[in-house]
Amino acid sequence: MKVPQLWKIPILKKLIQNEITEERTYFALTLLTGVSAAIVAVFLHKITYFLTDFFGTNRAFTLEAFLYGGIAIFASGWITTRMFPSTSGSGIPGVRVALAVYHGNIGFGPTIAKLLTSILSLSTGVSLGREGPTAAIAAGIGSFFGNFFSMSKKRVKALVAVGAAGGIAAAFNTPIAAVVFTLEEVVGDLNAKVLGSIIISSVTAAITASALQGNHAMFSELAYTLKDPKELVFYLLIGLSCAFLGPIWMNTVLKTRAMSLKLFKGHRLTIIMMTFFLVALVSYVEPEALGSGHSTIEEALLSLLKDWKVLLWLFAFKFFLTAICYASGVSGGLFLPTLMLGAMLGGFVGSFAGQWFPEITSNTGAYALVGMGAFFAAVIRAPFTSIIMVFELTRDYNIMLPLMIANVVSYSISGRITKESIYEKISEQDGIHLPTREDNEVLETLLVEDAMVDDVISLNAKDTIEDVSKNIKGKRFSGYPVLKNGHLIGMISTNEINMQIAKGNKEVKIEDICTKQIIHIYQDQSLLVALHKLNKFQISRIPVVSRLNDKRLIGIITAENIVSQFGYHIQEEEKKEEELETLEETLQESKSSDDK
Repeated sequence: MKVPQLWKIPILKKLIQNEITEERTYFALTLLTGVSAAIVAVFLHKITYFLTDFFGTNRAFTLEAFLYGGIAIFASGWITTRMFPSTSGSGIPGVRVALAVYHGNIGFGPTIAKLLTSILSLSTGVSLGREGPTAAIAAGIGSFFGNFFSMSKKRVKALVAVGAAGGIAAAFNTPIAAVVFTLEEVVGDLNAKVLGSIIISSVTAAITASALQGNHAMFSELAYTLKDPKELVFYLLIGLSCAFLGPIWMNTVLKTRAMSLKLFKGHRLTIIMMTFFLVALVSYVEPEALGSGHSTIEEALLSLLKDWKVLLWLFAFKFFLTAICYASGVSGGLFLPTLMLGAMLGGFVGSFAGQWFPEITSNTGAYALVGMGAFFAAVIRAPFTSIIMVFELTRDYNIMLPLMIANVVSYSISGRITKESIYEKISEQDGIHLPTREDNEVLETLLVEDAMVDDVISLNAKDTIEDVSKNIKGKRFSGYPVLKNGHLIGMISTNEINMQIAKGNKEVKIEDICTKQIIHIYQDQSLLVALHKLNKFQISRIPVVSRLNDKRLIGIITAENIVSQFGYHIQEEEKKEEELETLEETLQESKSSDDK
């Protein structure tokens, strides 16, 4: 869909003509995107809830439910497989791709199609959630607004992140967690410059959603108290369980998806319909495994699910059914199903703890709550989001210590099994390699002083062009700092010196023609800042000065210096890893020899 260029309209051209006005327009669009995200979230929730309840696709299927579900899933699958392939799955990986590859451009047609396919598929009882699609749709709306008002590429990308945050905030009524999730998982940088806009959008979306459907936590508030410090051992056990079962579930989803793509490559609609028939069959065996799992989580948090056999049964059904549904390519997310799996696993541990150690344990609902956060941290790889989200969902401070213990254990151990989140794994499976957090972290960790040249060749401000030309003859530098009485006063390029020689201005002093407006940097700043300045001002080198006196020259840094240092750092890291692997192999061989 071609976006109209509003700036060509005379009135709007006068309004949108400078950075100040664009900043105001961007602020207005941030608010508008937040409100729109809330409307989408509430609408998607209300319509899917109404359809599933009206046709009965949230319980054992009747003939009416089967007929509606079959028609709806066929329509959703047909749109996905025949018209808009991007509507497949949750949509979160697609948003990340749009940010990294397409400058935040998301088509308006696919955005509307995502809304339609999500309504149709999620109302049939498939074991997927609406939160991921909500974020993807809201991100598409943000992209549309940015392009519609001819915002810069930077602003369009920001509005995509703003939309995603607003969608999550409205869907869960968790504005703070939405901010952290967007920075951790969507943008991939907790220090992103769009933080302010994301906060505004999240709060706006949460307030709007509350006005539309009431201000309440998504799940019931719990009255939790830690009876005995020994109880923390059971929360530690939850963290360990999630640390191993989380990656196993991720691999199950990925392998099932890979098999589906291989076997049904040209028949995607067929596998979608087969998946629906499986859902219909499961509805007669275990209807609690249908849908996103919201009601089942609610029961677990209220300690209505106490039997360990029931909890284990539900975990197993949700484990495989969600993997199969997502692998089919139908529109739906993994957000809430992930939380349900964690709730069942936590409740399972809590059930045993309550049975054998009732004097030191609290209700199973607290264990289910901690399990939600720990499993989310293992699968989504967003530990800060999981802690904040669980708190906002229940608004219970007392659960924070057990939650943090389980999360740290789950995140740390699962990270040794797989470093990427399930969204990153899905993108890699599709042949898309997104920027990793480590890429930016390396440049942020390495400082200017690590790469700069401190033995600087400088020019005396009192020297003439002729004298300088003789001094730099044979040297291959593109520019030089100019000093006067030991103080930095400017920079001059080799091209400028040669040009003055060609003009015959041999007696002109360097200080009269050098550039006095100096772009400088400090030695304790990161290489990422240095790269940014080199690119922004289109210069080849930057003088490094002291923070105590910006006229005192410490060194020079160029793009070549940064690249060399970055490459050296990578080589050193790889060398350390190789040495560590060699040491481990030597120890294992030594141990084997001792055993023999």
